[in-house]
Order: sequence, then C-alpha cells, then structure tokens
Amino acid sequence: MGRSGHSHRSTLKKDHKPFKSRHASKGLLKNQYKGKVEKAGPGSGKTQKVVSKLQRKNQSKQLKDHKILETKLARRLFEGASGAEKIITVIALTPDLSPAGIASQLVNSIKATPEDPDIEFSSPSVVSLRLPRFKSNVKFIIPDQTNLISILDATKVSDYVIFGLSAEQEVDKDYGELILRAIVAQGVASVVGVLPNVISAYPKKNLQQDIRQSLQSFFTHFFPTEEKLYALESESEALNCIRTIAQKMPKAISWRDSRAYVLADSLNWVADSDQGGFVIVEGTVRGVGFNANRLVHIPGHGDFQVQRIEKIAKHKNPMEDEDVLAYNADINQETLEELNPEEADMEDFDEYEYDDYGVRMEGKNYFDGGANEKNKRFKAPEGTSEYQSKWLLDDVLENASDAESIDEMEELGEDDIEEDMEDNGMDDDDTKSQFGDAQLEMFVELSPEEEEEQLKQYRALEKEDREFPDEIELAPEESAKDKLGDYRGIKSLGNCDWHWDEQDSERPSVYSRLLRINHFKATRNKLQKDAAKEAQTAPGQKYRLFIRAPPSVVENVDVSVNPFVVYLLLQHEHKLAVTNFSFSTWEDYEKPVPSGEQLIVQYGFRRQVINPQFNQASNPSNNVHKSERFAHQGELSIATTIAPPIFHNAPAIFFKTTSEGGLELVGQGTFLNCDHTRVMAERVVLTGHPVKIHRRLVTVRYMFFNSEDINWFKAVPLFTKSGRTGFIKESLGTHGYFKSTFDGRLSAQDVVAMALYKRVWPTLSHLWVA
Repeated sequence: MGRSGHSHRSTLKKDHKPFKSRHASKGLLKNQYKGKVEKAGPGSGKTQKVVSKLQRKNQSKQLKDHKILETKLARRLFEGASGAEKIITVIALTPDLSPAGIASQLVNSIKATPEDPDIEFSSPSVVSLRLPRFKSNVKFIIPDQTNLISILDATKVSDYVIFGLSAEQEVDKDYGELILRAIVAQGVASVVGVLPNVISAYPKKNLQQDIRQSLQSFFTHFFPTEEKLYALESESEALNCIRTIAQKMPKAISWRDSRAYVLADSLNWVADSDQGGFVIVEGTVRGVGFNANRLVHIPGHGDFQVQRIEKIAKHKNPMEDEDVLAYNADINQETLEELNPEEADMEDFDEYEYDDYGVRMEGKNYFDGGANEKNKRFKAPEGTSEYQSKWLLDDVLENASDAESIDEMEELGEDDIEEDMEDNGMDDDDTKSQFGDAQLEMFVELSPEEEEEQLKQYRALEKEDREFPDEIELAPEESAKDKLGDYRGIKSLGNCDWHWDEQDSERPSVYSRLLRINHFKATRNKLQKDAAKEAQTAPGQKYRLFIRAPPSVVENVDVSVNPFVVYLLLQHEHKLAVTNFSFSTWEDYEKPVPSGEQLIVQYGFRRQVINPQFNQASNPSNNVHKSERFAHQGELSIATTIAPPIFHNAPAIFFKTTSEGGLELVGQGTFLNCDHTRVMAERVVLTGHPVKIHRRLVTVRYMFFNSEDINWFKAVPLFTKSGRTGFIKESLGTHGYFKSTFDGRLSAQDVVAMALYKRVWPTLSHLWVA
C-alpha cells in the first residue's frame, strides 16, 4: 500500500542559523557575500533610469559620430596641398648606418619614374618635401648623431621617429641603446623601425627571417606596440613604410600638444629703434595656438616677449582688412619678471582655489602671493607703492627704514652690498639667474688620481649612509650645543607642527617672493583650458612671429641644418617656484648621487642647472619630509629645487657634466608640482652605549662628553634600535654620562639614540646653455 505525501528525512540533526559576528573581518565578509549584489532600497540613492534599447542604440551612434568628427578634425591638419608638414626624425642606432641614406631610401621609393633623379640628404639637415603620390607634406630632420642633446631636441618636436637597425652590427649599449632609452624616457610620438641592409647582408631568405625576428624582439622591448620592421631594400616594404607615415595619424605628446609650438622655416633678425630688434620666425603653428600676450621659450636661450603675430596668407586679397591677419601685444602682456609681479592690485589675481573640476571654492586664496607679508614692521623705501612693499624682503625693508633719503642709501658701498648678498646666501650667479643671464660655473678639471680618490670617498659615504642612516659621532672635544644648536628635537616627524614659512638664517632671500599655488592640479587644468580659449592663431596655418630678442639668438643658426623651435609658455610658467621632481637613478649609472650636487634637468622644453635637495617620497599629513643625503640606487626620491614650473606632468631626465666636457645620464623621473609648503628636514642621530641597565633605568655614555650638552638636549626624547622609547633623567659627573628611563627593559646589545632635525631649504637654479 503506497503512502502519498511521505518524505524521508536524511538526518535528525537540526540546522541552526550560523552565528553572526558583529566584528567579522573584511576577508570573511568578502567570502560570505562573494558574487552577491545588494539591491538599493527605495530611498537609498539615485533612482536608476530605465533606458530602452532604442535609446542605447542612439547613444552609441552619437558617440561613434563624435569620434569620427574628432578624427576628421585631427586629419584636416595634415590634409591638402597647404596642410601641415609631418615632422620626421631619422636616427641610426649603429655607426655603420647613415640616417641620410635611410631618408634617401624612403623618399626615392616613391619616384614617379625610374628616370627621375634621386633625392640626396646630408647630415645634419632639415629638409621639407612634398609627396604628390600621397598628397602630403613632410619635413625630415637628420640630427647630429654624435650629439645626444641634438637627437633629443629633434625627437621632441617630431611626429614620427624612424630608427635604423643594422643586420650586420649589434646595437651598442653605450650608444644605440642609450639613445633609445633616453628617447623613451623623454617621451616620443609615433615610431617606425627600418632595416636598411638586411637583404644585402643576408641574400638567403631563411637567414633574413632569423635576423628580422631577432631585431623585432629587440625593438618591441622598447616599443611593445610596434609589430613590424620594414626592409628598405625591398621596394614594396619601403613604399609601405612611407605610405604608413604619410597616411597614418601620429600619436600625441600631451605636454607638447597642449601648448603652441612652431618649427622655423625661416629665421632672421631685424633692428628696431624703439624695441632694439626682433627675431622673426616663420613657420607652421602646431598645438593649440599662440597668443601675443604670452611669453615664448627658445631652448638654450631663455624666455622672451612677443611683439606681433602675422598670418602668412598665400592668396592675399588686397581688399581684405590687414588687422584681421595680425595680432599685437597689449597692456595685458606678461612681463619677464621672475619674482616680483607687474604693478597691479592684488585683486587682479584670481584669489580662489579651484577644485579638480574647475569650480571655484569660496573663501580660499588661489595665489598666496605675499599674504604672509602683509603686516610689515619696517618702513618701505621712498617711491615704493603699497603693493610693491608686500613683496619686499624683511631685511631689505629693515635696511631701507634706517635711510631717510636716497642719498643716505647711496652711501652703502659695493663691499657692503656684496656682504649682504653673501649673508643672504646669494652670489653673482644667483643674482644673474634672476634675470636670465646666468652662466655656468667655471669647471675645474681634476687629475685622474683626484677623481678616483673623490669617487672612493663618495662611495664610502653612501655605503655608510645605507648601513647607518643619519648617524653621526661627536669628538670628545666637540660641543654638541655649538655643532647642533640649530637642530630641534621632535617626537614624531609625521605629525609634528612645522610651519612652512618660518624665519630661518639659511632661508633663501627670494623665498617669500616665489610663485605660490595652493592647488596645483586644478591650476594646471585651468591654465591649459585658458591657453586653448585665448589662442589667436589656428594650428596648421603659417604665421610670422616677431620676438623681442637680441641678435645673439640667431647667430650661427641655420634652420636648414639644425631645427629652431619656439614654444609658448602658459601663464606663470616664467616665474620661479619651489618645484618637485620624482627621481630614480639611471639603470647603468653606478656612481653615488649626493644631495646638492650640480645636475642638469630636462623637463618638457626646459633645461635648468640645479642643485637638488633629495627627500623622501612620502605623503604625511603635515607635508614634512625627511631629507636624504644620497639618491640611492633602485629607490625613488623627490628632488626639490627653485626653478620655473611647467603645468604638465612632463617627463624629466637628469644629466651630469663629465670631465671631458660631455654629458652622462644620471637619472630620470617626472615633474610633479610646485609646492611652496613642502618642508624638508635633515635628521641626525646621536648614539650612545648603555653601561648599566637596572630594569628600566639605564646609564648611557659616549653620546655626549660634558654635562652642559646633556642639560641642553635634556628635553629631546630617546629611542633604541629595538623600539623602546625614553628620556634623559639626569646627568652623572662631568664626562657625559647620564641616567635615562625607558618604557621597557633593554638588552646589553641595544643602542640608545637621539634624533635631531633641521630645516633644509631648496636652492636657486639657472638656465643651461650648451
């Protein structure tokens, strides 16, 4: 007889609900709710709008049309008989190849008939060509292959960089590979790899294939997206290479294409009775466009003002108004002052801080300018406006307040002025650097024995700094009070209260007059948008720039041999500021890089001679960072100096002059920001030996050598290598012994230490001239 509705229970055990812990770990909760999505309640946020299939298809079509329109606008720059030239730099990575020969192989592969004469190139040279077959214009740059700076300058302005790889000679680590790595570190647009001699070196196709695969593997190590190398001895491959260059859109370099720049087609200097003279540059404007009120930068020469911009019209209509084709600088033109701003009211500055979306946040200063210098205790010199007095230094005002007239101020002799400059930490080079006329310091060549001895000393110091960071030892006859009197004791560097604008005897005299920006990221976005809005010239059109510059700028310059480039400066990029770079040593550079050593930094279009102060790449809430004596191999550091900022996160390369007069790569990094509130603190650690340990009471010696020093540093906390903390209780005798109390028991092998800190200030930089 069957039993309907009967079910067999597998077990008698009851299943209880699992215990719900209120303090479950993140990992436990993640596993418990893995894959589950909690639905939002009726009042838990924004309501999700239901989008129909037709609306989704319409949105997708709009995005597609917008992308097609952007591509058409970008391609319009190079299209047509009057389109902009694609700038192509040719580099041979081995000495057996000729970059001029590579360019000839490419151009001659598209001859209309075999009877047409071959086009020959020279090295170095800059050559403009029209490619009728592909209806495009190109400009070939063949730089000096023995000069790394010339190669970097040429690739910086190029749309395409052609690298020649030899099938017979291996790429040398100190030449070809160095060039490749430096270009990658600097930033490069589109690249093309070519094989000029693979067929003649290996007539058999199977050997050619092996060589091509080997060279392809080498090339993709530096440029992973490039999947093809072109054998230029094959007519079809050479034709495909030049077709790719002529028809494909080049990649962008963000820091370069978000500003205006022009590669000169012609260059001359014209004297002017009123302005002194102008450098006249003619060429095709690229980027966002120039503005006559903004400054321009000429690499190797400095920053200059623009007097006039004229459009070069191919078919000029006599009835057309000439004012439409020309733009003159007006009263709003930016000045060449690096420190003091032009005569204006503080209301002329944008006294707001911008968030990441460009929205003003009320009640916050955008540029501090001289906000901390409002309440001056000293009388300003005669003829000084209230605004100018806000930017004057305290020591200048103090000296000026004692002088009741100009005659009394003239009684100060040159010796007194030189002494004041020395007291302020400024020499002649620092003074010249404020006006753009700085020269390199005289290089004193040392003998090979002295060079080797100094290198040994630096390596010994770096090794000691790694093993015993910041530790120093006092001699028995030294006074810690005199030697370390400027240092302060801090319990924790990460949460101490350290004012960034404090008065210090070693503070640079120009520190209060530097550019101050509260929110660098928002300011950077705003200035880039303003540059696009204020542009007076259209990219792709030919213009004539009248630049107020001396005739020395155009001396010994031939635009058909070496490229001459002019870059637009965004607002405030000419002023000096506390700038920060990330720094990591070059992979092949094994020498120590001490803090304060003279280096040459290239960031964007600028090259400056700096003495960087290295500090930790930390992110504390109080913006106080520990200074470092060396930039150690394999570790990231921050290099801080006083230099003109660039409102982009541009790549940075660091060089150092060699004894032969050349340059060697020292490090690479990125321009981070200009942060005037960054505090760098140098730490020194005094160590002592525990003589007697009685529970938590310890007698210490060899840290100090007299009771006066112990009483002076008595308030500074102590710590041990094992992590114990304590303080000085009392001095014992007259030979530097003292009693100390700790929060736990010490071992006999422990070391007692005391940390002291001192403010480190950045130093001025100046323009590097080759």
